[in-house]
Amino acid sequence: MKRVSVLHQFLDTVEQYRLVEPGERVLVGVSGGADSICLLDLFRVVAKRWRIELFAVHINHQLRQTAERDERFVKDLLESWGVNLSVVKVDVTNYAHRHKLGIEEAARALRYQKYYQVAKRLKCNRVALGHNADDNLETVILNLIRGAGLRGLSGIPIRRDIFIRPLLRVRRDAIRNYLRAREINWVEDETNEDARFRRNMVRQEVVPVLKRINPAVVENVARGAAIIAAEDMFLDFLATRVLEKVTRGVARRVIIDNQEFNYYNNVLKRRMIKVLLPQIDADATKRLIFLIERNKGGRHQLTRGVEVEIKKGVTTVPVFRQRTFDAD
Repeated sequence: MKRVSVLHQFLDTVEQYRLVEPGERVLVGVSGGADSICLLDLFRVVAKRWRIELFAVHINHQLRQTAERDERFVKDLLESWGVNLSVVKVDVTNYAHRHKLGIEEAARALRYQKYYQVAKRLKCNRVALGHNADDNLETVILNLIRGAGLRGLSGIPIRRDIFIRPLLRVRRDAIRNYLRAREINWVEDETNEDARFRRNMVRQEVVPVLKRINPAVVENVARGAAIIAAEDMFLDFLATRVLEKVTRGVARRVIIDNQEFNYYNNVLKRRMIKVLLPQIDADATKRLIFLIERNKGGRHQLTRGVEVEIKKGVTTVPVFRQRTFDAD
């Protein structure tokens, strides 16, 4: 990464990836932390020149005693800045219990659901989030530990669906220095210091060791992740082209010709299955490939809510229109 100002890094990223077009309505997710406050301020700087309408949303997860403090801080700051703010309260604990999810996973799922809903209500074209370069390094490490494939190792995407992350090339320290220079305050989430959370453990214990090994680890991992992301996209492209040859669609189902499918190597087979069923994990993907290769007749449950049927040389796969959220 070049040693340039935060503003110029922001501008370069937006321009290179065409994250925002003139006349669009942009919704910024604002937690009250340094990253989101910096992102909103940068958009304030360019809003008039870019002719964009700016909105903000604050999600109160109601998980900490200081959650109300953070909400009040965001309300007061954005009122002084004249930015239209939507505040949404969510019950993470209840959602986690109902859907059998961990608290972190439930909070992320609810957060993105609300981003979509608020963006739709306000007719916003983009939802801007404040993930930075250090967040990206932590995400790659966490995904590597859990055995992720190319998509996980490509890190946090700068752009996917309506979500954009214009600060993904900016270091965490640079963001804080930017705010100090502009005399803008932010609030700290005290749980960021709690090493019981995996991301915090990586941030506090793993990343410092990596930086001692190579001070440029953040930049190097970002460069490698970008290469992996490009190759991941190319594999998706190939898989989609091949799927056109080996499948046909019927209502909400896809019919796979087993003989045609088995003609291809396991790399493309895995990718085709992931394109069709992005919600299943690696074990379920491997099992489905095994079933198709051996033409195992009958109904087979791959995972909860996902069942396929193999009969007369074809495999019937249900297709779900389901959004998948990026790790953050």
